[in-house]
Amino acid sequence: MSRLREALDDVAADAPALNLADWAITSSRRRRRTRMAAGSAAVMGLVVLVGITLGIFPGIGPLMADKPVVAVRTGKIADLPSRGVGPLSHAYRTFCLVGGPIPPDCRNGEWRVVTRSGGTYHLPQALGTKSGPHFYPLAISRDGRIIAYYSRAAMTFKVRDLASGAEQTAPLAIAEAKLGGNAHLELSGDGRYLAFTGYPSKKEDGLIIDMRARTTMPLPVGWDPRSIDGTTVTLTRNGLYGQKPGIWVMPLTGGGSPIAVGESYTRFSALAPDGAAVAALRRAQSRDSNDDTITVLDARTGKVKKTATMRGLPKGSRTLTLGVWLNAAEVTLATSPSDHWRDNRQITYAVNVETGQVRQLAVYHPQSVMHLVIPGAAAAF
Repeated sequence: MSRLREALDDVAADAPALNLADWAITSSRRRRRTRMAAGSAAVMGLVVLVGITLGIFPGIGPLMADKPVVAVRTGKIADLPSRGVGPLSHAYRTFCLVGGPIPPDCRNGEWRVVTRSGGTYHLPQALGTKSGPHFYPLAISRDGRIIAYYSRAAMTFKVRDLASGAEQTAPLAIAEAKLGGNAHLELSGDGRYLAFTGYPSKKEDGLIIDMRARTTMPLPVGWDPRSIDGTTVTLTRNGLYGQKPGIWVMPLTGGGSPIAVGESYTRFSALAPDGAAVAALRRAQSRDSNDDTITVLDARTGKVKKTATMRGLPKGSRTLTLGVWLNAAEVTLATSPSDHWRDNRQITYAVNVETGQVRQLAVYHPQSVMHLVIPGAAAAF
């Protein structure tokens, strides 16, 4: 997964109103002078969602439009109740000190969650920004019933069952500084395991956390989690900083071997349902173009199993990242409909890896270009 968050690292909490699109361009150019960029510029959903759902994720339910829950007589969006909350459709973050539309009852840099039925809640328990729109991670289980987030009170990760309200706290403190600017968090479907890295993952800051056994295991330097199940965590490396791209399906007890893949691959999907494949996107020939080929790689050997030319994407679409598999043949793809920074839409598709045919799942109209999380998939870096 390409996780370039060049747009949102430098705004102070007390900054005056500004246009994030212009700021994103300036910030991006400045960062490219000091470090290697990771593939295409990625659009993330920092969302005031006026999205429409045109498809349904199996096991997830429809991605609902943002329909705020209004507290009686206050006109404000309610905080997340302690229990009795239905499965989530998505989560997003809001910013108040920017040009353009501001969401109702805005809390700068804070997370909101949205249920499948459209209920919208603040999530004050999750750490928001202090000095600017850094990314403090949140994850949602594929069925939408469990969330994981960095707790501002506990100063570590928590996992919460939304229906029962039961919470588990990670068995170790994790300093906020370890989150870096763009941390990455994966949650297993049953909520037992968390996989965490800072970003870029150049330091020994990655961990697998077993919330039930109360144990941790370090992740190898330079590898980022893409999915985690009851037995393995799938790690990928996208070739930043002179490293060769690769796949590593690592047992949760450690071990296994990394598999090198072609240097042209920069973005990877979660592990396929058969446990033996990962989809990948090729590196574009230039920063302003996109390769329309999707490739399925053998997760055990790194060899190409199949390729397909994607058909049905609107002309000018920028491919951003691959996500979870919907079934044995379809994997999710996040896109931006154009290369223009002012076009803040994000569109999710299902891509058939056998035929290359895409079908649209959901359209989002974000407040800016960052910070949307859907069940079973990390934000589109």
